[in-house]
Amino acid sequence: MRLSIGFVALFALTISSCSDPAKSDQPPVYFDVLGYVRQQIAGLSAQKPLVNKDATINKEHSHHSTRDIDWARELDLFTQADINKPALRSSYRITRPDSLTYQYTLKPTEERLTVRSLTVRLDAATRQPRQIDAVLKTSNALYSSERHLTLDSGPASEKTWRVQHYKLAGYQKLSYFDQNTFQVEGRLQ
Repeated sequence: MRLSIGFVALFALTISSCSDPAKSDQPPVYFDVLGYVRQQIAGLSAQKPLVNKDATINKEHSHHSTRDIDWARELDLFTQADINKPALRSSYRITRPDSLTYQYTLKPTEERLTVRSLTVRLDAATRQPRQIDAVLKTSNALYSSERHLTLDSGPASEKTWRVQHYKLAGYQKLSYFDQNTFQVEGRLQ
């Protein structure tokens, strides 16, 4: 009896693992931006570097320096630029202008997707992302937004590769209201 219960459990586990579309054995099609940004969030949260931060919302500008940053929240738009999902495998055109650059552009048939373009430039020596640029766009009858993202990375020490600068700029507009523009820029020390 115990053997047949074990066999049934093993059979059920085997069948369920084969039919789970979220668990794909296929290699990623696009550069793993999400993995890189999550790694940076973990490192920056532990290191707590000093950041000189400028923010402009509409025409109001502020500047401050701080170590107290919620990095998951600060770099959230970069995690939203993740296009490496099984459902998006054929949604972007891939071009390689050189061996260190990956350019992904949304195909015209996929206008409903938020990430319109993504460019990853690698460092020649480390093969780590030196710069990540993305354009995110959302539009419907009630709301529209466009966000331009740039994340610059480089050596923080002999062994550490870290974000050094980031910039988020764009607008948000609700129907029947004025457009709100924003720009946030941070430089890590």
